[in-house]
Amino acid sequence: MNRIENQVIDLVQNAVQKYSSTKNPNFGEICSGLRLDVMEGVLPDGIDGMHSGNRIIINSQIQNEERKRFTQFHEVAHYLIEENGDLTSELRKYTCSQEDGYKRSLEVLCNIGAAEFLMPREKFRKLYKTKGFNVELILYAAHHFRSSPIATTIQLAQVAPNKCIAVVCENGLVPNAPALSQASFFTTGNQYYNKSKLHVIYSASSPAASDRWLGKYTVFPDDHLVNQAYSQSKMLKDESEIPFPSWKELCTCEALYNRNRVYALFHLTPPPSLDQMTLF
Repeated sequence: MNRIENQVIDLVQNAVQKYSSTKNPNFGEICSGLRLDVMEGVLPDGIDGMHSGNRIIINSQIQNEERKRFTQFHEVAHYLIEENGDLTSELRKYTCSQEDGYKRSLEVLCNIGAAEFLMPREKFRKLYKTKGFNVELILYAAHHFRSSPIATTIQLAQVAPNKCIAVVCENGLVPNAPALSQASFFTTGNQYYNKSKLHVIYSASSPAASDRWLGKYTVFPDDHLVNQAYSQSKMLKDESEIPFPSWKELCTCEALYNRNRVYALFHLTPPPSLDQMTLF
């Protein structure tokens, strides 16, 4: 999968080099260069954007501008990937034995592409080597790069020096989306939650943890550290379980509350200290 991810990064970097007049790409400029038709419209619950051929549709109900911008570049990445026949063929071969594997992996790759558009990884890597690798870097980097915390979270996972999983969580109703794999939901019995719950809206794994993931709409138990950070509106760090769909795994978790969201890092292996990173 790492090889495929690197190909996606190359696609994004080439698009920026070819169509952007600055190092910080403008969505309209990139779409104009790629000859993409962009429109806004009402989409089903849980669907922020979609593309068909050279048309991109962004959900007009998105209120958060940062989420909207991330969605825009997510759909551009979607177009770039699906226009590359060799890449999609390789992805289908890689995911052929996984249930719903192609769709799920494609969404992960689109998130990686969107983060690269908004926050190039080489610049990000230099930043964490001076500031340290922790959940508080998410908001610092978002301000530093003038980007969204969502993009920062995705990119933080991509450059992580350790084995970890990063998630962005929101509190609200968990969309009842039958088209998504049931493994993407944390369930009680056979019923999906029908009241507001803190759940994953974006997730990314570090290259060393590419076999581990938390699906979109995964719900955190009420007593989980991530929920405690949300209810207390603060940053917490402690040993906690990762609520994988079919099993639980204990590790160090950092959870940071900010503006009705929680950004969390699950460290499957310890991150290096700042002193260790300055030696690289």
